[in-house]
Amino acid sequence: MNAEPNRLTVSNLGEPFSFMWTSHDYGERTEPHSAMFVPVRITDIDQTFYMQFDTGAPSTVLYYNKVKSINEKYGDILRIDTVDNRVRVRDVSLNIGTVHVKASSMDFRGMSNAIDWSNTDSSSIIVLGTVGSDFMENNPLIIDYKNNHITLTSSIPDSLQAGSDYLPFTFDGRKIFLSAELNGEPASLWFDSGSSDNELIVEEKTFLKLAKPGAERETYKINSWGTKINKHVIESEGTFRFGDTTVPLTKVSNFEWPNKLQAFILKASNIGGDLGGMTGNKLFIGKTLVLDAPNLRYALIQSD
Repeated sequence: MNAEPNRLTVSNLGEPFSFMWTSHDYGERTEPHSAMFVPVRITDIDQTFYMQFDTGAPSTVLYYNKVKSINEKYGDILRIDTVDNRVRVRDVSLNIGTVHVKASSMDFRGMSNAIDWSNTDSSSIIVLGTVGSDFMENNPLIIDYKNNHITLTSSIPDSLQAGSDYLPFTFDGRKIFLSAELNGEPASLWFDSGSSDNELIVEEKTFLKLAKPGAERETYKINSWGTKINKHVIESEGTFRFGDTTVPLTKVSNFEWPNKLQAFILKASNIGGDLGGMTGNKLFIGKTLVLDAPNLRYALIQSD
């Protein structure tokens, strides 16, 4: 699982910044933690934009029509150019929360819609793209789900070092696979914060195995990078253990991905006999997740 070279340079580390949730309606049920967005400021523009925080994406990317709209209003402030035979934004400078980010270039992923500058709805946000796992590749990342804070830091604070049970994770292709246990058995979990409202996503065979006896599946249409796909959800009974922190598994999900790439990765993650699956943010709500990519270790900590 190879990833594009990391083109980001980050600075001004150690200061927490807030993230926000957006909700999604599944029939009569509303999921309040559907997607996770971080504030973004572009140099020389006095406006706050947003990007989805998605650790399942190996690289930070932008939406073409959003960039085009900004350039039309502010005078080509984001330089669209051909770099290595691909259309990209060259020499990007922006703030992701409190972190200063510079990139020699950023790719586009998807067109999205043009910005409607006349929209004055205070609840509407302008989403420019996705912050990927290249953001945290060279520095520890702390997600405080209880207080809705993210901190990219040069070193983990002593308060999160002492007494915390750190476990190994792999970072191949900048995809985060957490080592954990489910019902006492080893589990390898692909942590994808872009699949935010799912406790555990698995391929169909495991989905049926983990289903609560007698439970009935629910099926919804969802959007995955511009494609409508089926999402199946069923009640489950289980317990995750992340070091000395336990978390109940109440529901398990299965997606009908059209290109089978995600399904392949889920199956690849259980080579060696461990359960393979993907988890979003749902399991960690109310807790603190520390991802120390430079040292390939993580901890899930009960928040005070």
